[in-house]
Formats: sequence, C-alpha cells, structure tokens
Amino acid sequence: MSVIRDFDCVVKHSEQVLPGVVKIVFDCAGIASVALPGQFVQIEPSPGAFPVTRRPITINRLTENGFELLFDVIGPGTELMARMKPGDEVRILGPLGCGWTVEPGSSWLLIGGGLGAAGFQFLMDTVDSTTVLIGASDSDRVIPLGACHVVTEDGSAGGRGLVTALISEELLAGADSIAVCGPVAMMEAVWSTIPEKYRDKVQISTESRMGCGWGVCDGCSIPVSGGGYKKCCKEGPVFSGIEIDWKRWKEAGL
Repeated sequence: MSVIRDFDCVVKHSEQVLPGVVKIVFDCAGIASVALPGQFVQIEPSPGAFPVTRRPITINRLTENGFELLFDVIGPGTELMARMKPGDEVRILGPLGCGWTVEPGSSWLLIGGGLGAAGFQFLMDTVDSTTVLIGASDSDRVIPLGACHVVTEDGSAGGRGLVTALISEELLAGADSIAVCGPVAMMEAVWSTIPEKYRDKVQISTESRMGCGWGVCDGCSIPVSGGGYKKCCKEGPVFSGIEIDWKRWKEAGL
C-alpha cells in the first residue's frame, strides 16, 4: 500500500478538451511512481482562500514524471483549478483509495457514462486488452479514448440511444473483468442489464461528495448489502458490484 501524503506538484500543461471539461497534466513523480488505476487525488484549489475544501479527481492516466486529470468545471473549486497555468505549484494529496483489481493477462470490458469514463485511460494503459463502451448525452460529453463504441442520447456521436444497448452476451462472456463508471442511475441500469451469471466480474467505480478523502469524516459512505455502509474514499472508490445495495444507493441520490 502506498503512503498517503501531500506533494507539491507543478502544472505542466492545461487545456479545455471539451466544453466545460479541462485536462491538467502535473509533474509529480512522487504520486506517479505509486499510483494505481482507479485511484484518485485530492487537490487544494486555493490555499488560504475560499474555497478551502479539496477536490477529489480520479487519475486519468500517467505521463512522463507525472499524471493527468480530466474534470468538469462545475463550481468555485473546479473553476479555480481550470485557471491553473503551467508553472503553478499545487498541493495535492494522494494517491488515495482502492482502485481496480487487475489480474495479469486479463481482458476487460469498460462501460462508461459521460465524464465517468475519465480514469479509464489509466486502466487501458495497464491491462492487456479492452473493449470500451461509452454512453453520453451528446458529443460534448464523450471523453476521447481512441477506439471505442459510442452512443449518445441525441445521436450527435455514434448511434442514438443508451449505453445499455451496446451490452451483448458476446462481450460479457468474453471479458475477464467488467469495469463500470458513470452517474448512479446509468450504472444501476447497466447492473440491471447484466445477467446474474456475469455479475461477479463487475467492478464499480463509485463517486460521492468527500470532505477529507482518507476515511475520517464519513461524508462519502456508500450503502452496501446487508444494511451497512462503506467509505468511498478509503474502502473504494472501486467496489465489486455485488457489494453495493443498488436500491438504497439510487434512492439516496448520492
């Protein structure tokens, strides 16, 4: 297990890759040398000024001597992050959480919804083979991941429809592991579409609002089977699909 600590990371590159979606590349060998697919970092957008709460962002991929993040600009914290420029020094905590369980030589089926696909590139760069299914509301929400099967609700990229329409018996049977990430309603629909005989292959990357990021505040708990909860930040963010209490999670709107 990697040691969780703060690093002073330097912005190497920043750009808008889709409307309202920003990519930042950080130089930070300390995080890059130990990070695993599915883990995330906590960024301090503005030390000593509002907002002071760190923002959790999944590592999208490793780069030479650092790592890349993709994120939505949706509030004051991410707006400050979007204004970061090359040369800026940023305090970042990480890597955090438990990522994907990867077996050597495994083949993966990746199913993503919109910006939920951010982070898939790291997994794609790590495992031997992948098939990628992406669903989004429109073309402005399709993360660039190279060769993948895409559907959008308005038909502006790929076919028209929902990502569940792309799931087939052949793809499910041919995968050793199935990774799912996206909005809760989308992931619940995917889970419901997958026959029970394949569900033990499914790993779910969860998202929840976080305060601390390392298991102290209990603000990011996910309902699990049996009536309890697990912490997204520490015991997740990746869980077996079988662990999750899907009914309670969807109803809670977390």
